[in-house]
Amino acid sequence: MKCYVMVLSEMFLFVCFINQGLQNKIIFSIYGKIKEFNMNTGNVSEILIDQQSHIHCFDYDSNNEYIYFPRADKNDILRFRYPSNYTYQTENVTIANNPIGIAIDPLYNHVYWIERYTGKLYQCNMDGSNQFLILQDDPMFALTLDIANRWVYYSIIDTTNNVIRRARLNGTEIKTFTDVHTQTVSGLSIDSNEGHIYWMEYITGDLMSSNINGTAVKQVFMTSTTNTNRGIHAYNSIIYCSNGNQVQKVTVSSVVTANVIYTDKEQIYGVFIYNENTFNKQKMQRSPVRMDATDKRELQ
Repeated sequence: MKCYVMVLSEMFLFVCFINQGLQNKIIFSIYGKIKEFNMNTGNVSEILIDQQSHIHCFDYDSNNEYIYFPRADKNDILRFRYPSNYTYQTENVTIANNPIGIAIDPLYNHVYWIERYTGKLYQCNMDGSNQFLILQDDPMFALTLDIANRWVYYSIIDTTNNVIRRARLNGTEIKTFTDVHTQTVSGLSIDSNEGHIYWMEYITGDLMSSNINGTAVKQVFMTSTTNTNRGIHAYNSIIYCSNGNQVQKVTVSSVVTANVIYTDKEQIYGVFIYNENTFNKQKMQRSPVRMDATDKRELQ
């Protein structure tokens, strides 16, 4: 029993120590640069500069700790290790034709991306190998994955056909998820914990949502900006979205609240929330604590 109390005490101290230093950071892009905003301290730093491209989105490989992003104007996809105690450096993943959206499947270690004008959706391994075409559709823009249910969602931006479609991750069962009519969907994100999909309307700034089966479509929030609404990232009923030169935090509960948490001098494109607590839990799940026979008897 004494051993059991000691284990619990050590675990409590460990959790307290971790929580004191946990970091919640927003990774976002302006033209040619990727920045980091520490929500705990308010500090802003430049992670990467001189990227010579619009960067519309990010996604995170939590298994290997890499952030992936497409450079639409340079026709490639890059990654960099995050977090890092050293100077951030990019690695080439693959070339692509005006890549605009990217998403990571951590269960099977795959990268998915779409090409804006060719309407092609590709898959490859994390290092860019074994690349192949999943499907081809009308011109695309935004991309997200429902990992739990094995769906890929993407927005179609066409002069006559603006919709959100979904398909299986192997390219089968393609169907229109919802018809957004005249809306220009520039950002998509899944909140898997809550079972909702969110999207941003570029022109009006409407933040929309529905259930992951396409029902209960509604307006969640309307921003005060027009023709500059782009990236979003949903996380535990909180949506971070880039609107012009601002990042807004929209909390969805019985009453929806929205606050501007960061303002830049330039227009913001992609936005991604890095929650250290979430990734610490994932690491602990991948490396479970092992107990010997004595410890197991004490816990019985």
